Amino acid sequence: MTPFTPQIQYTRLPTSSPSPSISPTSTLNSTPNPSRSSSPFQLKLKSSPLPIMSSSKRFRIRPIQAFLTISILAICLLPFLHYKREEVKGYFQSDYLKIDLSQQHIPQASGGISEHLNIPLTLEARLHYLLSKPALYQWEAELQNRHNCPFYTFSRNTYFFHDGKPEQWEKVDPTEIRRYRSKMVDYLRTVEREGGQLVWDKSMEKDVLPEDRRGIILTGGEGKTLARLKISLHMLRHVLHSTLPIEVYHFPDELQDPTERQKLETEFDVRLKEVGGKSSNGKSWHIKNSAFLASNFTEFVYMDSDNIPLVDPRTLFDSIEYKQSGSVFWADLNKDHPDNAIFRIVGKTCTDDHWPAEAGQLLFDKRGNNGLNLAILHLSNHMMTNPDLYGFLSYGDKDTFRYSFYALGLPYQQAPKIFATTGGYQTQNGESSLDFCGHSMIQWGLTPASARHDPTYHPPPAFLHTILAKHRSNLQPSKLFSHIKRPRLDGISEPLLVRTLYEFTGDCFALTLKGPDGAPGVENSMGDGQGVDTFALRDVLGDGHVWREVKRISEEFVKINSNS
Repeated sequence: MTPFTPQIQYTRLPTSSPSPSISPTSTLNSTPNPSRSSSPFQLKLKSSPLPIMSSSKRFRIRPIQAFLTISILAICLLPFLHYKREEVKGYFQSDYLKIDLSQQHIPQASGGISEHLNIPLTLEARLHYLLSKPALYQWEAELQNRHNCPFYTFSRNTYFFHDGKPEQWEKVDPTEIRRYRSKMVDYLRTVEREGGQLVWDKSMEKDVLPEDRRGIILTGGEGKTLARLKISLHMLRHVLHSTLPIEVYHFPDELQDPTERQKLETEFDVRLKEVGGKSSNGKSWHIKNSAFLASNFTEFVYMDSDNIPLVDPRTLFDSIEYKQSGSVFWADLNKDHPDNAIFRIVGKTCTDDHWPAEAGQLLFDKRGNNGLNLAILHLSNHMMTNPDLYGFLSYGDKDTFRYSFYALGLPYQQAPKIFATTGGYQTQNGESSLDFCGHSMIQWGLTPASARHDPTYHPPPAFLHTILAKHRSNLQPSKLFSHIKRPRLDGISEPLLVRTLYEFTGDCFALTLKGPDGAPGVENSMGDGQGVDTFALRDVLGDGHVWREVKRISEEFVKINSNS
């Protein structure tokens, strides 16, 4: 088979031409760009075929014929080359870089350590490397962290979780850092001594049927949480027709009604699983860690109970991103604070190239990173079960997965696109408004193998995570999920997204650009193509059965919120 040769484009540094604005059609339902027009040299070849011998003889070109043909072409091209002499001269100079357009849209794995360090991919080697990293004071790491995570790209100091934290982070001195690292190692050793397995191996699935090694995990079991969970299950089984096995994890005091249990098991074909350790303060995020470790699934998609799937999760396992490192995490709406002591603890520099991840959905393979992905789940569990140590370093479970990858120097994968804000033109109290009010997140899908070499590909919506909508009452169903706002350039590694000041505004959050829109033709435009666009969700989803069901669910969702 002839190997594939990727597209190559030559790009001048710095880029001098603005990116064109992106329409909803070209962005969300795009097709590959047609090939470039042939150059004059190519046109000449097509219009001047070489002499062909009679059909009874082999095709052969004599040296004199080749010389004459090249001479004629050179004479024809000389005026063009003279007129374009500066461009032709610059084309071959060193201020051009080769960019492989066919892979540019797939983000590289995040969180790993450089291969040149030659740290073996074993747990012992990674823990030894963690303990050997320098333990720094805050002032020693401040310059580099603040350079890589600058304050001008996000309101880091006013983000609610960061409020009042810098003073606490600064008190974490080198002695404390070494204590944190030692506790990580001690915890993992304890798990091992008590019979737990830290590194996945094939023996862990020897008693598991092949069809039960990959599935969906959800959590929840009471009140409004259970009502919203049923919406997700309905979408999975009756709209998207997913055939993956589903496990629903709950605490002992939940789902005790036999009728309710039977209804869930028969109507949605789920397996109900009980785990302990319910928190008294109402924030029992650690149930996720318990579920991941207890499940027999080697590979799983996790979804929060307030997350509405828009595609069959089975398709995500075949994506390029997932196969690169055995895990995928989707971006959250905040950015890291450069002074957070966690970066000194795990021995890593803060960087905006790794977006903070939310945990409303994630894709995970325990076999990933030579089986060390299982150790990631244990280390995350350690962080979640020690809020006195990590409560001021991470906001819930979502950060602990990423911090665990950092601590062991293992790569994880980011979804290729940042989320879109979802909502409608009503206030958070349900009154009609001319202003957009966002309360949910559209998280886009991943890259299928068929789009590996298609830089114009944009994944369809995969999840509708109703992070704030579940806390709103009196909302109008018709405007609940009517529109989305998204960055025009929404690639997770897009420099104009990473290094430009976007912000998320208030209780009706939306992604807004601080500064002039970059679309061509706009007054005061920077001409760089960046900005924020608004689309009707119907146009994004298409007028099919998924959109019709989202409309119907809106009525049900509002009723759940209205119940006391």
